[in-house]
Amino acid sequence: MHQEPFTLRDGLYALKGVHHHPENPPAPYIISAHGMLSTKDSPKYLALGDKLTKEGFGFVRFDFTGCGESGGTFGDSTLTQRVSDLTRIIDWVETLETCSGVMGLFGSSLGGTVVLVTSSLRDVNALVLIATPVKQATHPPSELREVRERYPHFFDDFRTNLETFPFEVIHHTLIIHGDQDDVVPHENAFFIYEKISQPKEIWVVNGADHQFLDKDLRASMLDLTVRWFKRFLL
Repeated sequence: MHQEPFTLRDGLYALKGVHHHPENPPAPYIISAHGMLSTKDSPKYLALGDKLTKEGFGFVRFDFTGCGESGGTFGDSTLTQRVSDLTRIIDWVETLETCSGVMGLFGSSLGGTVVLVTSSLRDVNALVLIATPVKQATHPPSELREVRERYPHFFDDFRTNLETFPFEVIHHTLIIHGDQDDVVPHENAFFIYEKISQPKEIWVVNGADHQFLDKDLRASMLDLTVRWFKRFLL
């Protein structure tokens, strides 16, 4: 599997990522969007890239503004900024000679929220959303409270309120959520599922936490993801 680091410098902040080349181009591509406090180098993105390229896809993972190796600070990395970042990545992937023009998005946690918003603005062929928050937490976990204390305006982003979000324009979506998620309650998954359009599926995974730390449950989650993208993109 050929992997190549890249840097996009055409915006306010430089974005850094890794391009997993498809084995037989041109091919459909999957772009991953990591969570609030994560990076492109999380083990699940490495494993997903390996699985997808073996199945005939190209794959791109990158760090949002203020995260990992990308420019900016975490305080800059609001939901609106992350949507802008993902849009820049989509624009870049569309220019690749190895891309067939067919594209899917994979988002985990806040990355899933970014994928939802971005796919309402751009034509994307299929989505997979993992542990995705769309409702304000009644009892936010400690990591969210710490972000709010350090960056008081982080959650004032105008896109954070999704009460009027056009969920009906979202389609070809697989929603996966652990029933032991103590960061994003799995009620969010059912809320999204009820509002989006067909085709759609939802899987609530017994015993899985927010990060799918259990290796067997993570492997199942990734297998479901690959199967969904193969179903609609190959």
